[in-house]
Amino acid sequence: MHRRNRLLRIKSSAALLLLGALSPFALFSGQPLSASAGGVTGGADTHPEWKYSKVIVLPGQTPYAELYLDPEVYAGAADDLRDLRIVDNSGTFIPFYKESSEEFSEEQLTTYSATLIHSAKKDANTLFDYKVTPLAENVDIQGNRLEFGLPDVNFLLHTQLLGSYDGVAWEPLAEEDLYNVNGRVQSSIELGASYKYGYYRLIAKNNAENLHFPTLTLLRSTRVTHTDHFRQQQDAVYELQQKDRQTEMIIRNPGRLNISGLQLEIGGSGSFTRSFELYDGEGRLLAATGGGELYRLDFKDTEIASTTIIPARASSASQLRIVIYNQDDAPLPVEGLKLEYLLDRLVFAAEGDQPLRLLYGNAEAAAPQYDIVNFKDYIAGEGKMLAGLGAAELRQSPAAEPQQTSWFQGKTGFNIVIIAVSLLLIVFLARKLGRK
Repeated sequence: MHRRNRLLRIKSSAALLLLGALSPFALFSGQPLSASAGGVTGGADTHPEWKYSKVIVLPGQTPYAELYLDPEVYAGAADDLRDLRIVDNSGTFIPFYKESSEEFSEEQLTTYSATLIHSAKKDANTLFDYKVTPLAENVDIQGNRLEFGLPDVNFLLHTQLLGSYDGVAWEPLAEEDLYNVNGRVQSSIELGASYKYGYYRLIAKNNAENLHFPTLTLLRSTRVTHTDHFRQQQDAVYELQQKDRQTEMIIRNPGRLNISGLQLEIGGSGSFTRSFELYDGEGRLLAATGGGELYRLDFKDTEIASTTIIPARASSASQLRIVIYNQDDAPLPVEGLKLEYLLDRLVFAAEGDQPLRLLYGNAEAAAPQYDIVNFKDYIAGEGKMLAGLGAAELRQSPAAEPQQTSWFQGKTGFNIVIIAVSLLLIVFLARKLGRK
């Protein structure tokens, strides 16, 4: 009985020894403590993979709205803006499409006067021959529409139109009705294409009332389409240095704006001419329009100046460098610099739970594909309100740094302690058993 109690006391002591040695590992598991990151509540807290957001300010209620991106968005978004998203307050994505320019179409009209050189009656018809006056010597006449001066009476006549290069050989062009009936007027004949005829003949069929058409105007109507890029201007951040008979201007562009123009503000008076070169931050020469020259020419009553540098292609380099070659002249008194950059516009459906937000800053995001882009022409004809952007909000909390751990909380330390405890236990048991 005494021997069994002694063995129980030995086992209990060994268990307590083992438990005491391992107790630090029960308190410290070797893993860093988790930290809860606070964020914006509600629907704005959705899609945490996007780093930044801006509230979209809608001034009214229309089916569609548009907004222009600001420098903060360009600084935080992907270079190609593929990570832009619009979400409502519940986190639902709102369809949009991006535009960087608008196309404008305008009519250009060229006008030629003409002279009635001959008229004659032939059976029931009347012939009127006209000669067109060219705009300049050795310049071709081109026209696609004729306008006739009509008699101030009610009438309707079937007509035939012919054209000629020399007034001798005639080619048929069109058959149209000319009329003036109770204020309803048809005085023009469309040719459908541009012709270079210098002579035209109008045949008024069955002209029983002998109506006269003394005037003719030849017109060439063309529609010209041009593209206007969205642009914005702001003061540039730059450094000015004078060295080796040249002026260097270092322009900082940390927000990676797509710079399309640099306007130098040069003080003083008098004429000057300077050549310049434009480089990016890596020293590459960038082509510029205008022959690489800055100048100001002061005349008695007129000043002609060109102090704007326009890159042949807009540049989003983080740094640009202008080198102005002064030769032996004094440096130009540069008083300021403005940069012009290209803008992008988002057009979107003004729907969903308010407020809407613009998300950006997600390097892993791909460009979205929305059906709304297929309805651009329709939306362009609709009324759209101009929305604004609020201040940028950081949506992601900085990652918590791992907490420092002592050496014995690691795997290696744990193994060392286990071995040491095992050896101590063996020695302890051996000594106890040796005393019996």
